[in-house]
Amino acid sequence: MEEHRYYVIPPGGDGAFGYDSAEAARAVACDYGPGAHIVDTGAMPYYPMVHRVDEAGEPVYLEYGAWDTRVGVDRNLMEAVKKGYPPIVQAFLAKGANVNAADGDGGTPLIWAVARGQPETVRLLLESGADANAADAEGMTALKLAERKKLPEIAEILVAAGAEE
Repeated sequence: MEEHRYYVIPPGGDGAFGYDSAEAARAVACDYGPGAHIVDTGAMPYYPMVHRVDEAGEPVYLEYGAWDTRVGVDRNLMEAVKKGYPPIVQAFLAKGANVNAADGDGGTPLIWAVARGQPETVRLLLESGADANAADAEGMTALKLAERKKLPEIAEILVAAGAEE
């Protein structure tokens, strides 16, 4: 898989397309029009990481600041999920992150998405091949967590994807 720095996510989130230059990514996003996103997967910590094309056809920064992205693509996916904005998650998945990577406690991106109460990100991860039954080091699964946190919409998504008690 070829790795790029900039990823364009079209309106509606159908795919993520990588570019090596900000100018190329900007041109493509503007061609897609309002609702397209540009994610800079190499942005410096605390600097804006995401642009969204507005109704005037101009990319505008969103409030999502970057972190130290030199930590590796799998850890970046985990951080993207914690940010809670699906286009960032899509960019790191397109960059080659392992959708089932685990943190030091065994938590997967899917478990983190449930912990953050993000149904859209839960769907995205499952559609990208996340294991609906993966458990962390304590035996917590995404479904158990959704039930514990009283998140019926997310629990339904997980069960539909094959999650078991």
